Amino acid sequence: MRTYEALYIVAPELDDDAIQTVAQEVEALVTKNEGTIVRSEIWGKRKLAYPVQKHTDGCYVLLRFTANPEFVARLEGYFKLSEPIIRYLVVHFDEHALRLEAEQNRRKEEDLRASAAGGRSRHGQDHDDNENEEGVQKRAAAAARRERPEDDD
Repeated sequence: MRTYEALYIVAPELDDDAIQTVAQEVEALVTKNEGTIVRSEIWGKRKLAYPVQKHTDGCYVLLRFTANPEFVARLEGYFKLSEPIIRYLVVHFDEHALRLEAEQNRRKEEDLRASAAGGRSRHGQDHDDNENEEGVQKRAAAAARRERPEDDD
């Protein structure tokens, strides 16, 4: 089983219930083919960068799932034949990308815990005031000394 992420755009003229139905149909297709849903998010209607099938807006839906590699072709075929879906992209997440994402989430949680505990992140900076004026002045003076050539008299 591999981890995949599918981002697809649903036609904007559908109401929220119809968009929810399309998302549930895609999720059901994944689970019927021995896949598991990791995360499903409906991002809502957004303006498209360029017209797609004469649409300037679309409802974005993100689906992360695990499935067999053979299933991806079947899912893409479903996206191609489904009228409400105007654009799609399916991406495979390799182990390296999943480890990086887990590490980022772990760091973010550590920062949140640290900021809740004492107002400082793991980097030792205040979230409210990253630098005080005195520190800025000291660094500016040090940078000016580095840039100024020394007198050789």
